[in-house]
Amino acid sequence: MSTLGFLAGLAAGRLIEVAQVDDRLARHNTRLLAQAVRVAQEGQRLVQAATHSTDLCSDSDIATLRVLLFNATFLRDIGRLRDGMLVCSAAWGVLAAPHPLPPAAFTTQKGVSLWVGAANIIDRRIIGDMAARNDVVVFTAPGAFDGLPEPDSTIDSLLVTRDGAHVFRRFGRADGLALYLGDSPSEGSLRAERLTAECAPLSGPDTCAVSRVSSHAWFTLPALILAGTGALAGGLLAGLCVLWRQQSKSVRAALRKAIRRGGVQVRYQPLRELATRRLVGVEALARWRSRDGSAVPPALFVPLAEEMGLGRELSRVVTQQALRDLAGRLRDATGFYVSINVSAEDLQDDAYPDFLLRTVNEQGIAPPCVALEITEGSPLSDGHVRGIIQTLQRQGFRILIDDFGTGNSNLNYLAEMQADAIKLDRRFTQAIGEEPAGTLIIDHVIDISRELGVGLIVEGIETEAQAQYLSARHPATVGQGWLLGRAVRPEDIPLE
Repeated sequence: MSTLGFLAGLAAGRLIEVAQVDDRLARHNTRLLAQAVRVAQEGQRLVQAATHSTDLCSDSDIATLRVLLFNATFLRDIGRLRDGMLVCSAAWGVLAAPHPLPPAAFTTQKGVSLWVGAANIIDRRIIGDMAARNDVVVFTAPGAFDGLPEPDSTIDSLLVTRDGAHVFRRFGRADGLALYLGDSPSEGSLRAERLTAECAPLSGPDTCAVSRVSSHAWFTLPALILAGTGALAGGLLAGLCVLWRQQSKSVRAALRKAIRRGGVQVRYQPLRELATRRLVGVEALARWRSRDGSAVPPALFVPLAEEMGLGRELSRVVTQQALRDLAGRLRDATGFYVSINVSAEDLQDDAYPDFLLRTVNEQGIAPPCVALEITEGSPLSDGHVRGIIQTLQRQGFRILIDDFGTGNSNLNYLAEMQADAIKLDRRFTQAIGEEPAGTLIIDHVIDISRELGVGLIVEGIETEAQAQYLSARHPATVGQGWLLGRAVRPEDIPLE
């Protein structure tokens, strides 16, 4: 039994080692793909901003290009093309003679020509990537992927198109590395070569990342510790460790697939004006079922997605699905809106306002029909985050403070954000008629809402007594909770 326990412990240690390597590899691959998407989106944004300008290569045009370049992070230059030749650029100004572009490595389905690892048109000592569409060409900075992969990580990676036909960039020794579809060949095995692959959402750039690392170590510290434990306790404990690690890995893999392959569903909970019970909007809520069909609470899988580096991707999946589901209703119903949760990660992403505006424009939805729920945990002390919130407000989106009353800086949040409404946390609703202190807090929040002219939304309304109390104190209050409607599929949202 001791021998079996030792061998089982050794195997369990190997599984832990492999799981740790897989987690590290998956995090690296996610970071690499996210960086590739940021670089591609910045290039697309600049190309779009510079397209259709008049008086090409005039002093004012070059000044505009330089402003665009100055605000860019991953691009080194932006230029103008005429008949396939570079005529001017932000960095070089107007060229004495037009320079022809070399043949493109490939052209995407959206008509973007790409050059990979090409010598600079002006100075061949400068090597980098280029992308061109219409009369605009952008040059990626050589250091756009600095730090990827991490030094001494021994990770090999490729950035490729979704069909695997074209390679954007190679990292490490990428010979023999190719994009695969479906489960990783190394998933669920002890093989030394570990593989992982991810693709950007279909709405994003045509980019996938695939990474590889080798793990030959068997006699690692976890393996030796578990082998000793196994020798003492037998195979039972080792077997439990194996099952636990496998289950943990399985849940993470299942969630990653659900987010990337449409396994996360969106349900909609009604928001009603308490005085009239009129339906004024809905909140979009993410829902996920595990492989056995059981519902996984959002309080569990949303933090797990954020821990895995997938929080931003989950947010975009929910936003895009909600706006597709509700496009007709939001275009036609006066005053009807959808409320969407925004994470701190979203508010630190420069591309988020552009993503949101582009998505509503694609569906023909006015920005005021979308309310963004920002939790009190968002880092408003960060000037960059405040700037993104202000950008969203200028674009016309409503801003709500979610879970109001649970943080430490409520009035500061109101002052900083100039929010359209506050959402009172459900724990205070449950205190109505039960806890004098909780009821007093609700009355105070209602007074603040009324005096500042800020809308009030109250979560967790489950009884008629709660609704009547709030309605009597502040008739304009909007309520949310089981009494007023549960979260339903888009086709089941009531008409009024």
